[in-house]
Amino acid sequence: MSDLDKGAGGQASCAYFGEGVVFKGSINAPEKVVVHGTVDGEIVARDLLVGPTGTIKGKVSVDQADIQGKVYEHIEAKVCLSLRKTGRIEGSATYGDIEIEKGGVLSGDVSTIKGASGIQTSPPKVQGNLPLPPQVVSSNPNPTEKTNIDTNKLSVAGGQGGQRPPLFNPDNKK
Repeated sequence: MSDLDKGAGGQASCAYFGEGVVFKGSINAPEKVVVHGTVDGEIVARDLLVGPTGTIKGKVSVDQADIQGKVYEHIEAKVCLSLRKTGRIEGSATYGDIEIEKGGVLSGDVSTIKGASGIQTSPPKVQGNLPLPPQVVSSNPNPTEKTNIDTNKLSVAGGQGGQRPPLFNPDNKK
């Protein structure tokens, strides 16, 4: 960060709207916007913090957002959207990654930016009405005569008093 990005006190640029402050209009901040009051309009910044008493009504476009208050209309957090337990988003939300604490409310249209870059975000579709797998049909012309396979199945099913059945006995050779 260059000295031009810092305010008079050497701190990074920050737009701060305290509790009770009502702002109507557009905000374009190079670094951070902190809202504890009410903003009615568009916000463009790198980072956004909406405190528990903060409210935004408008379009928000940021890299990272930490929402503890309320956001109405649209929010886009390109990197990460964190919705805290006291937070509420109503409208549309687009995000890179998302964190929602228990108690946070997100209602409306929700989409990920990752879906636009070709990464699959929805579960794969399952094709219905597929044919059943093939069934084994005996080639034995006399169905009453037992084959070796049938005999082995019978001995496995009957068991041999705790001994291994001949089907699984590696020493059993015919």
